[in-house]
Formats: sequence, C-alpha cells, structure tokens
Amino acid sequence: MKTTQTTQHILFFIFLTTSISCSKFVDVGIPTNKLTTDVTFSSDANATSAVVGIYSQFSSSTSLCAGGVTVYTGLAADELQYTFNSSDIKEFETNSIATTNPTVQTNFWQPAYQYIYQANACIEGISASHTLSPSVKNQLLGESKVIRSLLYFNLIQLFGDVPLVTGTDYHTSANLPRTATNQIYHLIIEDLTSAKQQLKEDYPSDNPVRPNLFTASALLARVYLYMGNWAAAEAEANAVIESKKYSLVTDLNKVFLMNSSEAIWQIMPYGNTINTLEGNNFVPFSPKGTPAYLITDRLWQAFETEDPRRDSWTSTRTLNGKTYSFPFKYKVPARPNNTISEYYTMFRLAEQYLIRSEARIRQGKISDGITDLNTIRSRARGTNSEILQNRPTNISHEQALAYLQHERRIELFAEWGHRWYDLKRNKLAIATLKPIKAQWNDTDTLFPIPRGEMILNPQLTQNNGYN
Repeated sequence: MKTTQTTQHILFFIFLTTSISCSKFVDVGIPTNKLTTDVTFSSDANATSAVVGIYSQFSSSTSLCAGGVTVYTGLAADELQYTFNSSDIKEFETNSIATTNPTVQTNFWQPAYQYIYQANACIEGISASHTLSPSVKNQLLGESKVIRSLLYFNLIQLFGDVPLVTGTDYHTSANLPRTATNQIYHLIIEDLTSAKQQLKEDYPSDNPVRPNLFTASALLARVYLYMGNWAAAEAEANAVIESKKYSLVTDLNKVFLMNSSEAIWQIMPYGNTINTLEGNNFVPFSPKGTPAYLITDRLWQAFETEDPRRDSWTSTRTLNGKTYSFPFKYKVPARPNNTISEYYTMFRLAEQYLIRSEARIRQGKISDGITDLNTIRSRARGTNSEILQNRPTNISHEQALAYLQHERRIELFAEWGHRWYDLKRNKLAIATLKPIKAQWNDTDTLFPIPRGEMILNPQLTQNNGYN
C-alpha cells in the first residue's frame, strides 16, 4: 500500500476534517498552533481528538467500516441483488471481480490501511506521551487497538493474507509481503486482550459511540468463534451478556436507533445530509425511486411464515406493477429537518447470544445453545405466541447447527457481511453459491488484491483465480 503522508500530516487531516463531528463525541479543543505529533499527544483533549477523528472518517464514505462490507458481501453472497447498471458493482454480484475494480481499492483496501496507519500513529504517540493522564491514556490506547483489530479482522475475511502493518514508518511498510492469517489473528487477540485491560465498563462518551471494555469482548468473541476456539468465544460472549449492561430491544423497529439498549458500539453519522450510509444505500430517497439493492428471492423465502423480522427489517416499493423488496433495518435515507435518529450499529447484543449459542453447540452443550437461540426467536416473535416456536433442545448436534445457521442468516442479514463470512468459515460457500451463480469459481471466496497496490508493492502476490 502507498502512504505518502507523514504521521503529522495524517493527524492534521484528522483534526481538520472532523473537528465539528469530534465535538459531538467529547468536548475537546483543537490546537491553533502548528500540529506535530508532540503537540497532538501532549494533552488529553488533543489526543482524544486524534482517536475520535478516525470514527468520523468511518462514517463519511461507504467503506469497509460503514456500509461497504454489508453491501458488497451481500451481493457476493445470496442476500442482495443490484438493480442499476454500474459494472463495477455488478462484478460483486456475479462474483467476477476484476483486479482493477475501483471499489475494491478505494472502498476496502485503501481506507483500511489509511485507518490502520492512523490507529498505529495514535498507539505510538499515546504510548510515548508523558503528559497524558493515566486514565485517558489507557482509554485511548484501548480504543485504538479495537479500531486496528476490527480493520484487520475484516481485511482477512475479504482478502485472506494481507500485509501486517503495525507502525508508521512508510519505508518499512511500503514493501511488506502478505502475512499469514493466523499471525494476524494473533495480533488481533493480543490487541483486544490488552484493550480489555485498558478500557472500562463505562463509556467515555454520553452514548456508546466510543468503545468500552465490552466492545473489546464482543469483537474478541467473534474472533474466537471464527478461529474455532469455542470455549473462549463462549466466555467472551458470556461476559457481555451477563454484564446486564445491554438488553434486547423488544420493538424490532427500534433496534438500530441511536442509543439503542442493544447497541454495544455505534458510530455517529458524519456530515449534514444522511443518518447512516446503509439507510442511504438501501432506502430510496424518492417515493417513486427504484431501490438500488433488493433482497434476493432466496433470502425472502428463507424467512419463516409471519416472521416479524421480515415485516420490520424489510420494506417494499411497488412501481409500474412490480414490487421491490429491500433491506429496512436502517429506515432513514436522509436527515429530515437536520435530525439524527439512527446510528450505525457496529456490535449488538443479539449477535453475542448467537455467538454463545454456536460456541455451546459446538462443545456439545446442545440444550444451553438452543436456549440462547430461542432467546433471539422469543424477541423476534414478541407477544404472538403462535409464531416462531422455540426450537426443541433434545436434538442432534447437526440439527442444532442447522437451526443456528438459519437463525444467524435471518437475524443478521444485510448486516456487517455476516452471511458471506458465515458461508466461508463454515465451508458452505461453494455448495451454496455455485448452483446459483453462473460465473462462480471456487476461488471466488476471496476478493482480488487490487492491481494498483501490486504495482506499488512488488512484494504482494495475487489471490488464486485472478490474473
């Protein structure tokens, strides 16, 4: 990857572009003198601005940290269908992504490494500072490690082995080869374990827009699940659930609102025109507008009869006698009257129940795992006892996993790439997608390394199946 800015320039960019948004996270000042790394990390307020500024960038474009993973992996899997004519986007739906596809480079690879660089700069600067108060220093280090962990987690799901950059020296990082996925997982676990020691249970903001201790646990639970460390995944998810800090929202239409009781971490909207990028992508602005992304027939039919999640989390639009169904978890495409009602939900409690459910089932604790699964079904059915009956607990291991995979598909659809990631980690992608994707190749489970990055860094190698 090519990074031409120095640490000082990167941090100056954060201050310059996010000063208004930062003030909503925490009341911090902006230095008026020339910004250097020494100045940036010389006071609690300045250092906080540097870290918080990364969140604002998350929500400013449809990158891997805001909408991008959901949209493009939804197309690559069997969740979404694209209605317009952009060939770059169609390539994801047909699983024929070119190595020159600009979306792969500008929405995934480049922003990921830009944010990683900024997180690395914050970790270095904060660690070296002797003037920050101990509590703020720990909080900001923990947040920066959560950020870096989330970025690397998504990078390896999308691309497999990727360069592991942990510093800010461009001369060192510019020509790094790809690092094995298991080594990157090692850094993620190390970062999140450390972050758990540095973060507190209470949020450093008025709402959950900055990570706390349970944010690190929630991501760590997901990481352990993907690695097959079932006992550790159960323990981390259990810590979040049993903290009693979060509760499942009974009204499905309110799950993704700002300050939802289910939210473990949310990102505030940036700018003045939209609420969330997912709402902006999925919900047409005009009553007569055709949705850009539709729910596939396969997903629609996967819902059980009268499942309230289909009614609350999808919507339809009938135009010229044709009905279009689209994701509707986030319901506001714009910002009416300049008001914000929805935050982008990074982690929520329902996923932790499903992680604990799967981890328990995988360990042979069928009854306990199904009990967790039934907690999610109970929330979904609400007061209607005639639908979504509890799954039985006296079932086989295979049947329990089948129930679990169905519940994850329905509860987490069109959200953070869960369907695409689940198909891959459970080795179901080929069997599921090959029969329905005319151009499918068995190597399509990974995106291509952008050709532009390979030109800049000759040490990069391409994923199998791509020229």
